[in-house]
Amino acid sequence: MESELIPMTASPLPTARRILVLAPHADDEVFGCGGTLYRLAQAGAAITVIVVSDGALGGGGADRALVAEREAESRAAAAALGYPAPTFWRFPDRGLRYGEALVKQALEAIRSADADFVFAPALSELHPDHQALALAAGEAVRRLGGERRIAFYEVSAPLLPNTLIDITTAEDAKRAAMRCFRSQLAQQPYDEHIAALNRYRSYTLGNGVHAAEAFLMASAADLAIGLAPLFESALGRRRRIGVAIEPADVPLVSVIVRSMDRPTLAEALGSLAAQTYPNIEVLVVNAKGGAHSPLPEFGGRLVMRLIEAGAPLDRSRAANAGLDAARGRYVAFLDDDDTLDPDHLSPLVAALQGEGDGAVAYAGVRCMDRDDPDHKISRVFAEPFESRAKLLAGNFIPSHALLFPRRLAETGARFDETLEVYEDWDFWLQLAQTAKFVYLDRISATYFKGGTSNVSPIQFDAEAVRRASRALLNKWKDLITADELKALSELYLRHKAELAGARGEIERLAEEVKRLVDEVANSEARAEQTRNALAAREQEISGLNASIDELHRSTSWRATAPLRWIGRQRRRALELWGAVRTALARGDD
Repeated sequence: MESELIPMTASPLPTARRILVLAPHADDEVFGCGGTLYRLAQAGAAITVIVVSDGALGGGGADRALVAEREAESRAAAAALGYPAPTFWRFPDRGLRYGEALVKQALEAIRSADADFVFAPALSELHPDHQALALAAGEAVRRLGGERRIAFYEVSAPLLPNTLIDITTAEDAKRAAMRCFRSQLAQQPYDEHIAALNRYRSYTLGNGVHAAEAFLMASAADLAIGLAPLFESALGRRRRIGVAIEPADVPLVSVIVRSMDRPTLAEALGSLAAQTYPNIEVLVVNAKGGAHSPLPEFGGRLVMRLIEAGAPLDRSRAANAGLDAARGRYVAFLDDDDTLDPDHLSPLVAALQGEGDGAVAYAGVRCMDRDDPDHKISRVFAEPFESRAKLLAGNFIPSHALLFPRRLAETGARFDETLEVYEDWDFWLQLAQTAKFVYLDRISATYFKGGTSNVSPIQFDAEAVRRASRALLNKWKDLITADELKALSELYLRHKAELAGARGEIERLAEEVKRLVDEVANSEARAEQTRNALAAREQEISGLNASIDELHRSTSWRATAPLRWIGRQRRRALELWGAVRTALARGDD
C-alpha cells in the first residue's frame, strides 16, 4: 500500500527528445533537477533552459551587478552538466504573476523549443515566483495537449512525488554545478541542503541508490480537465486512492450490478471505474445463470467480485444476493445497461455523511434511447421527495439514482422476491418507513431505453404493468396510515389544481395565439387592399401618360402650335400693360 503513496523503486529516465526547463531563478534548474538533466544530456536529449526572473534580490538587495553574476554562474553550471547556456527573460525578482501573460510566454517557449517534456517548479514551493511559474507551466502544457509531459521539481520545500529518478551516477556532476553559484552559497550552504534532500529521496529505493531527485510527473491528459493534481495534499492522495487516515474519511461503497451478461455490461462497469469517489467495491451478480463472461479490466481502478448463485435469478433475488455479499457502509445499484456520471457517487456520499445512517440520498436521472445516434434526452427523473405519500402515488426514483446505508438492509429492508417487477419501488417504500430521503438537485446518471437491453416486460407489456401495480398496491394497502391517505388526497387535489391551472394557461395562450393570428390575417388583408389600390393608381397614371404622349404626337397639336405661341405673347403684353397702368396710378415716372 505504501507504493501507492510514494515510489518504492526508481523510475526510468524520461524518454524525451526535446526538453524545456523553466527556472524561476538562476540556480533552481540545478538545485531542482540538475542530476536528471545531466543524465538526459548524456543520453542525447536536446535541453533548453530558461531562467525567468533576474534574481536581483538574491543577495543583500537589488543589485544589477548581482544579476550579471548570477547569469554567469548559471552558464558555468550548464557547462558542468553538459547542456547549452540558458536564456534569461529577466523578469523582476518576486515579480512573477500567474495570469494570461505568463501562460502565453510559457506557451511560446514550449512551442519554440518544440519540447515534448517540460520541467517546472512545484506548486508546493515556498517562493511566490516558484508558485506562479508552476501554475503557468502547468496551464501551458494543459492547453497544448498532445503527448507532452511535465515534471514539477522541488527546491525549497519537499513535494508529494510520484516519480523518483536515481541520480547516483550524476551526483558528483550536480555537486560541481551547484558549487558554481558562489553568490548564493555565500548566503547559506544551499548545496549541502540540496545534497541532503537528494540523499533523503533515496530512502525508499534500496541500497544501490545513494541519491535521487523527486518529481510530480503529469501528462497533458492528466491536466486536461484542470490543474487539480498540482494542489493535491498527502491526505488528499490518501483519500483519492482509498488509503484513509480514518475509516470515516472514505467509507466503502458497494455497488451491486445485476448482470444478464449483456454487451452493455462493460460500459456500465466503465462508468464505475470513472467515478471520482475512490473507495468502491463492485458486486456483479450473475443473474443470467450458467457461465458468465470474464469481467473487464480497468487498470486496477475497480475492486470487483462476481457473485454466482448457480442458477438464473430474477431482479429481486439478484438484488438480495448482492446485499448479502456487500461489505460497504453504503450501497448503490446499477443495472448492466445503464451508466453513472463520474461525479455521481461522491456528492451522494457527502450528503449521507452529513445525515448519519438514518437517511438515503438520490440524484436525478436522464433517459435516452440507446439506438438514438444524437443521444437526445427523452425524459428526466428529477423530483424532490416531499413525503412517502408521493412515493406511494408512483415511483419517481430509478434504481441507480439512490445511495443508502447498508445498515437499513441489515435491520429488515429486503427486496420482495414475490414481485415480478417494481421491486425497487417496493424497496424504496420500505426505506421510507424509517429513513429520511435527501434529494440532490442534479442530474448524474443515465437510464437507457431501447436497443438490445430492452428486455423488461414492464416497458412494453401493458398487462404486466397492471399486474405488477396490483401486486404492489395490494401489499401496501393495509400499511398506509390515515395521515398518508390524507396526504395522498391532498397530493391528488394539488396535482388536479395544478393540472387545471395548466389547462387554463394553455387555453389563455391558445386564445392569445388565435387573436394574434387574426390580427396578422387582418393586417395582411389591409396590406392586400393597399397593394391593389396602388396597382390601380399606377395603371391610371400609365394611361394618362400614354394619352399625353399620343396628343403630343398628333397633327392637330403641331398645327395649333402658332396659335399657342400668339396666346402666350398676348398674355405677356396684357401683363406688361397692367403693370404700366398700376405705375401711372401711383404717380411714378
